[in-house]
Amino acid sequence: MFKVLILILTTNLFFMLHVTGNISKYINMKYSFLSASMIVILFILTVVEGIKLWSSGDEKEKHHDCECSHDHHEQEHHHEHGHEKKKPSAGKKIKKFLAYTLVLIPAISGVVLPVATLDSQLVDAKGFSFPTLEDGTNREGMHQVLNPDMSKFMNQTDFEDLVRKESKSYIPKNNITLTDEDYLVGLEVMYNFSGAFAGKTLTMKGFTYNGPGVQPNQLFLLRFGLIHCVADSGAFGMMIQFPKNVHIPNDQWYQVTGTMDTVYYPQMKTKIPVLKVTSYKTIPKPNDPYVYRNSLN
Repeated sequence: MFKVLILILTTNLFFMLHVTGNISKYINMKYSFLSASMIVILFILTVVEGIKLWSSGDEKEKHHDCECSHDHHEQEHHHEHGHEKKKPSAGKKIKKFLAYTLVLIPAISGVVLPVATLDSQLVDAKGFSFPTLEDGTNREGMHQVLNPDMSKFMNQTDFEDLVRKESKSYIPKNNITLTDEDYLVGLEVMYNFSGAFAGKTLTMKGFTYNGPGVQPNQLFLLRFGLIHCVADSGAFGMMIQFPKNVHIPNDQWYQVTGTMDTVYYPQMKTKIPVLKVTSYKTIPKPNDPYVYRNSLN
């Protein structure tokens, strides 16, 4: 019975994530066919387990009817042997209960509880650092900040070929607008060829984050992006610099336009791209605040 219940709830969890669109907050949507396939597989398993449960109930009823037809001596003999069967120990019952509970909790909470959107609080919780530029060590398992670094997912030669190929769509332009579709691609090119973009005009949008060590006229404009899934998500974006001091709280959504340059950022001990703002405006939070790595070409 518990197996069927778990399968029903898990199938419903994946189904509701797709229906509400919240699946995009967990995985890159180019992999959505995998989770959709999971719904079909879970549904089939649920039907199979349901049939097994129904069949076992039918067999028990037949077995009970068969026992009633035996004479009194046979019933007593069966009763005596029945007592010889060992009952499951209390420890095993507790383990079984805990195992089912651990599976049921996420299956229920994933539907009942609202899906939280990642914001500046997570950036603070994980730490705002750029280890790949500081020393190049311990790259594996590091959460990403600012630069969506695809070199973590492929060998160095393939990565260099990829970025060089992608740069051809951006370097020739004097006016660049980063859209939701090419946000991560464009940023990675700009971080790898920052000198080639000096003086070019860039328009981008994101939420504000007052990072550590910034000047009174500086802050960061970020978007949470998913390379493959939420496990490799990062806060990607760029430092923006205003002509005069500003005070803008975290998590305010802005669209800014400015001129690109580079600046030394002591917190990360390296030069990073900076957008010197010429115009800006507040915008509503997008329906889907995340951006995704949609291609590798």
